[in-house]
Amino acid sequence: MFEEKKAFPILIAFALTIVIGSFSYNIYQFLQAESVCESDKRLTTEIGGEIELIDQNGKRIKLSDQEGSISLIYFGYSYCPDICPYDLERNAYVKDIMDKKEKKINLVFITLDPERDTSPRLKIFSEYIHKDLISLTGSGLEIEQVKNLFKVFGKSNKKDNDDETYLVDHSTFTYLTDSKGKVLTFFNRKSSPESISEKMLCFL
Repeated sequence: MFEEKKAFPILIAFALTIVIGSFSYNIYQFLQAESVCESDKRLTTEIGGEIELIDQNGKRIKLSDQEGSISLIYFGYSYCPDICPYDLERNAYVKDIMDKKEKKINLVFITLDPERDTSPRLKIFSEYIHKDLISLTGSGLEIEQVKNLFKVFGKSNKKDNDDETYLVDHSTFTYLTDSKGKVLTFFNRKSSPESISEKMLCFL
């Protein structure tokens, strides 16, 4: 009986060592996986596609014709009081980070409010956000088609034709796409410029 009592703490200590060692190894494996780029494993091939809309200069353009091999795309509207400017400023900072690394990317904004966001309006808005921002608008039908491609939610709260101060409820994801507009991955509002930039390097 004495020998069994004496051996019990040793068995407990051994078991704890195994558990802690296993836990530490799993954490190590997780951190290793997080730090490895798997650029061949995109999020999906089902979301996104070619974008052909009108930019802030009134010119019809295609995403696939732009210089960057990947694009950072955000959907919103220029009259957005808070969320859109904040997210776009974050994305603009990502653009600056990538420029310093000499990595060419496209910084893109697509309006969900084509009625108010005309090319002249978007030109002013773009200059405020970033000199290289590509801001896109189009007809209501064209915008709906792009929304469907990217599974984007956007709904106007306009009450009537006299309502000029309406808000637009919308999703707030930023999409990373290839040159053909197919989604590689996406980022939420909590993603930092640094983490986005690091992830983008996996696809360049």
